[in-house]
Amino acid sequence: MDDLPVVRLLTFQVQEPLPGLVLPEMATDHGPEEAARRYRAIAVTTLRQLRSLSDARIRLITTPADAHEAVRFWLLPRLAPRWLADGGVFRSDGWEIDFGGESSTFPIHAHGEILCPFLGARWVHAALLGLGRTVDHVVGPASGGGHYFTARTASVTRDLPPHILPELPIIQSSDHWQQALDSPLGPALKRAWLEEGVGEDFEI
Repeated sequence: MDDLPVVRLLTFQVQEPLPGLVLPEMATDHGPEEAARRYRAIAVTTLRQLRSLSDARIRLITTPADAHEAVRFWLLPRLAPRWLADGGVFRSDGWEIDFGGESSTFPIHAHGEILCPFLGARWVHAALLGLGRTVDHVVGPASGGGHYFTARTASVTRDLPPHILPELPIIQSSDHWQQALDSPLGPALKRAWLEEGVGEDFEI
């Protein structure tokens, strides 16, 4: 990746994964501790799916805004054992991640949903083909409403059509969680869930 221009900025909103603050539907069903554990597992799986996304930097915007260090200390070791820090940019094999900063230098701006682990590197690469040349912007509608992905170029000089992607699910409820476990992504999601455990006996 060091030899390639970083032209894509892919931003995710990440909630500090504390019990009682995330996945309220799951918290009602299984308790706030389990909901927080599942949130962490989903977020880790989403980012692992994006490993080796070429020509791209991932930006994690945390809620609350001052939670970026807590999120960094939790999340980055789940992705790789070693990171090089360079002016707020963290690099490891397969990832370039920051937690905010200048965005005007990136020709392509994209936003992803951290609770959509089906959004992988190949999916993003295919979604962005032709952006700014044959399509004006990209929209990925979530199957339950909202969007799991949007992207556009920093400047478009002609009137182009949008590229509408196939629907993908966002994991927000217990039913969504079970459907994801039953999908081909299930083993990766379960592995992340086990890694996020601290001795709980909750059955997946």
